[in-house]
Amino acid sequence: MALSMAELICMDFNRHLKEMEKQGRCVFLPFEIQSLHLKNIGKFIEKNIEFNKFNIIQGHIGSGKTTIIKSIAGISGAQSLLKSEQNNGEINVTASDGRRHHQDICEAGDAQCIVLDDDVGEVLDSSHYARFLNYLRDLNVQVILTRGNMTDELNGLINRTFPDCRFIRLN
Repeated sequence: MALSMAELICMDFNRHLKEMEKQGRCVFLPFEIQSLHLKNIGKFIEKNIEFNKFNIIQGHIGSGKTTIIKSIAGISGAQSLLKSEQNNGEINVTASDGRRHHQDICEAGDAQCIVLDDDVGEVLDSSHYARFLNYLRDLNVQVILTRGNMTDELNGLINRTFPDCRFIRLN
């Protein structure tokens, strides 16, 4: 009997994160991110975001979730995924130590921050998604992930499991 996508993902979350990295949808950083400042990038004329240890960027399609993730990846030297729609676009990431980092990328085992454009939540039911989030939390690294639709059930689950989770809601 073939395993479902949800069962495969739950078997090896680390392998799934590495696959997402190969697809350009996950980046492992050797530092935590304190804040992000975007100017004239994607739909953002000016946007400042502060981050906690566990962060979920929420919003509808086209709200800028992936722009934020790709901005972090781009400034970190992982890949050049974004183009400023204007000539004077700026992306600045401030690490938790106050310094700006522009090129450091590391192996998953050395990561202090995992940034991912998440579709796992679209594949997994609530209980399996909770296992995935617990896996990320147990890595004891900063997590910044995107999430489109959030049901009341999932919101409640996240609030109970991760009371310090920062929800960054985009319009």
